[in-house]
Amino acid sequence: MFIIQDITFLLFNLITQGNDLLQSLIPTTPPFSSIFILIISFFVSLFSTGISKLMIDTEKLTRLTRESKKYNKMRMQMLKTTDTKLKLKYERSADRMKKVQSELSTMRLKPLMITFIPLMIFFFVFSSFFQWTIDPTTKIITGNIPAIIPFPLPENILFAIGSNGIVEGWGNVFVPQYIWWYFGGSITFGSIMQKLAGLQPD
Repeated sequence: MFIIQDITFLLFNLITQGNDLLQSLIPTTPPFSSIFILIISFFVSLFSTGISKLMIDTEKLTRLTRESKKYNKMRMQMLKTTDTKLKLKYERSADRMKKVQSELSTMRLKPLMITFIPLMIFFFVFSSFFQWTIDPTTKIITGNIPAIIPFPLPENILFAIGSNGIVEGWGNVFVPQYIWWYFGGSITFGSIMQKLAGLQPD
């Protein structure tokens, strides 16, 4: 954990202090900062999908996923009926399905073990960079703003997702926290890429 923090601190210093050229290339105001973060999340998703594609046998993944779905469907049918034959068939398949589900989990975890640490370092570096503050009196938002939604939104759902405030040149808007903008892009791009790569079988 301390190694990750040290590397993150060094990378953040490189971006914010040690390299003026790199600092000047990172946009800090929307819409350019919003597009920049989406581009970053696109390449992060591409990298993660590429590693997964190399490490996972997609044909085997598809076969095991369909087998697992078939078993789950049988389980739902069993819960809705008193058919003893179906219950017996379900119970006979239990050991096989535990093995299938365990194998599916292992297949998906292997790429994550390789990509998790570098992706977290990358995330924390930019999370530290895109920081902003809101004046409690004037509601003026200043700092490195990751994105802007051009109308007010609820500030809290399950967590604090951003703030409504005034941004110069934009007026009264909603500014999301960096984490939600980044992960929103990553989840969207990641889902599309994994589908195209055969990593999310039907």
